[in-house]
Amino acid sequence: MSNKRQIALTVDYEVFGNGSGDPRRHMVEPTERMARICERHGAPLTVFFEAEEFLAFGREREALRAAWGYDPHAEVRAQAIDLAKRGHDLQLHLHPEWVGCSFRDGHWRLRPERPTVDSLFESAEEVSRYIGERKAVVDELLEAAGSTRRVSAYRCGAFCAQPGRKLLKALAEHGIVVDSSAVKGMVREDEHVRLDFTGAPARRRHWRVSRDVADEDPDGPVLEVPIHSRMGRRIQQLTPRRLMAKFSSNVPKEKQREMVGQLGMGRSPASVARFLAQRFPIKLDFHNMSSGQMLRWIRNAPPAPEGDLDVIVLIGHSKEHRDDRDFERFLAGVAADPDLEVVSMHDIAEQARLLLERRADLCCAAV
Repeated sequence: MSNKRQIALTVDYEVFGNGSGDPRRHMVEPTERMARICERHGAPLTVFFEAEEFLAFGREREALRAAWGYDPHAEVRAQAIDLAKRGHDLQLHLHPEWVGCSFRDGHWRLRPERPTVDSLFESAEEVSRYIGERKAVVDELLEAAGSTRRVSAYRCGAFCAQPGRKLLKALAEHGIVVDSSAVKGMVREDEHVRLDFTGAPARRRHWRVSRDVADEDPDGPVLEVPIHSRMGRRIQQLTPRRLMAKFSSNVPKEKQREMVGQLGMGRSPASVARFLAQRFPIKLDFHNMSSGQMLRWIRNAPPAPEGDLDVIVLIGHSKEHRDDRDFERFLAGVAADPDLEVVSMHDIAEQARLLLERRADLCCAAV
């Protein structure tokens, strides 16, 4: 266990949530730039690899080649293997709405009515089989890279981890000991999604789970290591950097319209004011925050409780990476701070295994 405060740089490797976006432009090229910057500072990048989307790229290879002029499945596969060879971390990420999707007339037809793994199947056995098969997709990439590592951490697409009883059981059955899907204080409810993470342990860096990622179970087989956040007001999110990440020319127009519609802000001055005053968790997102702000948040985070790993998980998205210089400034600041170090989710999972084993040994000794 390290005595330093550990930082995990995690990037969700995917196109936009509605299927829009160019895989080369929004995944491969920005991830390569991030990886090179990380390498200059001796920092591993954890890539949460979207396995369901990757499989869809393979199924629709010819249609995508006709639309984009190249094979996204081949380029994504080659990059994942290369990143693993260079010492970066690959972990499992899934958006279930890609299951059974199709690519027609230049657009993806996804299944938004199925946003959670639990909603895909009736039985826990089917969920376990599904997780095992998707884990094997990423494990094969690691094996092709000559790595002895295997998937040990997971993140739900769009944080849709509830309900999660079948999912968490399946993760444990396949040796995935860390989930990093929760954002403390997040609440979301729409036609297809219901999330409520307000019950998550307020003062904990991580907690064990078995039924729900926000419900601590001291005997749970999976460690929930949430994405670091602070409660604030929505108006605090209206920063130039965040607006640029969400509404620049890099983002397809159809996705911008969808994001505005999902906000449910209303058009009257009163409804806009109420919306901006809402309490909301602000994630430690290295594509939406400046290097200085991120370093302040990390350094000012309260100490981890006794016995907890002092881990802070940052999130980013390949499709939102634009500012190489500020990302490099951030990593230079971390490298210059003797109390901070960047670790991979694999490293966190290995520490999680030690914690889980220690707990099991204590239980046996007590008996």
